[in-house]
Amino acid sequence: MANPILWQRWNGISDSLWSGVKNSFYKLRGVDIHSAPGSITVHQRLDKDSGTTIDALCRVVVAVSDGSKLWFSYTSGKIWRESGGTYTLVYTTSPAAGTAGCLGAAEFNAFIYWATQSRLHRISTANIATAQNWTDNAVPNWKTFSATDADFHPMVVTNAALFIGDANQVAKVDSAAAFTGTGNLNLVAPIRIKTMAALDIDIVIGTLIATSVNYCHVIRWDTVLTTWQFMEPVWENGVNAFLWTGTVLLAQAGTSGNWYYYDGQFLRPYKRIPGTWSPTQRAEVYPQAVGMLRGVPIFGLTNLAGNAADQGIYSFGNYSKDYPVVLSGPDFIISENVVEAVTIGAIIVDGQDLYVSWAEGADFAVDQLNYSVKYGSAFLETPRITLDAEKLVTLYRFFANYQSLPSGTSLAFLYKKNNDASYNALTEVDDTNIAQVYAEEAVEARAIQFRIEFTVSSNNAPVVEAMGILPAN
Repeated sequence: MANPILWQRWNGISDSLWSGVKNSFYKLRGVDIHSAPGSITVHQRLDKDSGTTIDALCRVVVAVSDGSKLWFSYTSGKIWRESGGTYTLVYTTSPAAGTAGCLGAAEFNAFIYWATQSRLHRISTANIATAQNWTDNAVPNWKTFSATDADFHPMVVTNAALFIGDANQVAKVDSAAAFTGTGNLNLVAPIRIKTMAALDIDIVIGTLIATSVNYCHVIRWDTVLTTWQFMEPVWENGVNAFLWTGTVLLAQAGTSGNWYYYDGQFLRPYKRIPGTWSPTQRAEVYPQAVGMLRGVPIFGLTNLAGNAADQGIYSFGNYSKDYPVVLSGPDFIISENVVEAVTIGAIIVDGQDLYVSWAEGADFAVDQLNYSVKYGSAFLETPRITLDAEKLVTLYRFFANYQSLPSGTSLAFLYKKNNDASYNALTEVDDTNIAQVYAEEAVEARAIQFRIEFTVSSNNAPVVEAMGILPAN
């Protein structure tokens, strides 16, 4: 009997339909490969948490020291406060000049600061509980930016100060609440600061010139001198977001799914999100659409045009240092259960609670991970496996060994052979004696692709420990 084509480890998503590391998959949607090493199951579901309260995309969020969260509209100036699961519109920013959408925010030294195009605003953290408190105590137009960037004002708190990107300048609020808009770090136009991250006592800055210019910089600055320590070129049309993994700072740059790691001076190639990338098929990760959930770095992929790759929350994960870091996803799909034409505005992790702001068409919301319900449309697909380069091979058995198959749950098997455009369904049998779901059908193929769909029941899902295909001889 021929040896089976077997998957017993789970190494994330493959680089393409045809190639990837051993035990990787062409598609993994809503599938959990990290929680219990050696097994594969289904992730929890994202459910809408904000109801109909939020009516604009929030690309900025602050987890406040009082336990609440502030969600800021990127377009309308509205600010919503979430506390105890209740979302309340507490304030609408009306800047004296420039657009009203929030382009950056942070809590610093007992104040909440937020930035619109031209102005920096603030309110004492002690006064954010109610809309009336905001009306009485917010200080709109507290300070004026010098460069007035129309799209980005990223904020970083480090070295006892709040640093704010403003086009080619870095503004600063010190511990005595003194504001300096220029003279901290001035870059040369047309360089614009898009995102920033703290690294040790320094700040790493990702820049943009224009989306039509495939050249920008990654900059390291000690926050003390008025010049940078390192300013290195990046051949992408913008550094979009930084993601701290706990040991390495990653950067997503450009609009073709590229991730890099920062070695302290240069961006080095790291991983690439598989997709069909072209001038009309683009995506990126927004600056605050990153986080760390149960020790696993996560990020939200936003469609810019053409749906080059599935959109949702991906991960760079492993269970511990003893396992390789692999790219998986989308692990979590927004509550609309769509992976196309989706914008992921921001991510915030509160303990083990995950919150995601999104836009899909004219709909906007904040989702929360529901620990009582599994995601209902999870599936995996293998890469296209070449069985023989010159002749047909007969396959006769498709199988998945399971650790558990709770009542009301099941596995469905499908396959594509050779150049099939769509999947063909198989008839599954559950052999409880050996804890295996299998399907027997003679399939002659030069190349094969295998798909498993998971049926869940409330908070129960199948737990698979191995899967494979068995040739006839």
